[in-house]
Amino acid sequence: MRRLLKLLGWLTVGICACLVALLVVYGLSDRPGKIAIEHHVLNVIDGVREDGMTPDKVVGTLDQFADQTEVVKGDVVLAPEPDKDATAPYGEPADQRGLKHFVNKGYSVGYDDSLPSPRWSSYRVFPYKDVHLERPSTFKSDVRTTARVTTTEFVRSGYDRGHLSPNYAISVCYGEEAQKETFLLSNIVPQVHALNAGLWKDLEQRIVRRYVERYGTVWVQVGPVFTEPAAKKVGRIPVPDAFWMVVSEYEETTRGLRAIAYLIPHEETWRDRELTRYVVSIRKVETLTGLDFFPKLPKATQDRLESTPAPRAW
Repeated sequence: MRRLLKLLGWLTVGICACLVALLVVYGLSDRPGKIAIEHHVLNVIDGVREDGMTPDKVVGTLDQFADQTEVVKGDVVLAPEPDKDATAPYGEPADQRGLKHFVNKGYSVGYDDSLPSPRWSSYRVFPYKDVHLERPSTFKSDVRTTARVTTTEFVRSGYDRGHLSPNYAISVCYGEEAQKETFLLSNIVPQVHALNAGLWKDLEQRIVRRYVERYGTVWVQVGPVFTEPAAKKVGRIPVPDAFWMVVSEYEETTRGLRAIAYLIPHEETWRDRELTRYVVSIRKVETLTGLDFFPKLPKATQDRLESTPAPRAW
C-alpha cells in the first residue's frame, strides 16, 4: 500500500511538473507557437470529454477552459443583438434565384422548384428537455412546391433520404408536430448512407448536445452544394456534391457574434474526429452556393465574420 501511495505521489509530482513546464513554454511562445500548443491540448481534451466515461462536471470544466483558448474562440465580431426567436439570427440566406421560402414550426427552407431540391434549411436550437419521441415512419410530399417530389423517387436509388433540418434536434426543441414537418420532402436531399448515419449525424448531434450545452442558443444553416448540370440524379432530384453547415452563436457579455462553417464532401464517411479538416470560411460556402449569409448585418461586419475560417472546429 505504501509503495502504491508513493508511486501515486511521484506520478502526481510528474504531472504537475509537466504542466508547469508546458505553461512556461506557452508563456514564452509567440502567437503561432501558442496556437500549436493549444491544438495539442485541445486534442487531449476532446478525447477525454467524448469518451463517454468522464463525469459531467469535469466535462463542463474542460469546455470552459477550451472556450477561453484563442484556437476555439476565434474572432467574436461586434454585432447588434439578433432576433432570438428567428431560425436565422440576421435574416435567412439571400439569393438571386427567387427561391420559395417555407416557414415551418421549427425550421425554414429555401426551395428551388427548378431542380427540384432545397437549397438551404435553417433552424435554431436551445437548452431543452430530452424527451424521446417516436420517429415518424413516412416522408410526405410538400404541397407548397410545384415539383411535388414523392418518396418513390428515392426507392432503390442507393441513397438515403437525408434531412437538412434534423429530426432529433427539431423534436426535442419544438415537439412532435414540428418533428413531423422535418419529414416533408422539401427538407430532404439524397445522401449516401454512411455519411447520413455517420459523420453528418455526428455533426448534427455535436451541435444539439455539445454546442447547446456550451453556448445556449445556437443557429444552424445547412444545405447542399450542386454541380450544374447535376452529374447524378435520383429520379428528378440532383445528387449533391457536398454539404455545408454555417453555425453561429451570440455572446451576450461581449455583444458579439461568432460563426463557423463546415464543408463536407458527399462521400462514404462514417466517422472522423478531425472535424477541423472540414472547416472553411463562410465566404467559400457563399461562392459555392450563390447564397448571402447574414444579409441584415452591415457589409463590413459580414466581411470580418465571413472572410476567414475559424481556426478550429468548435
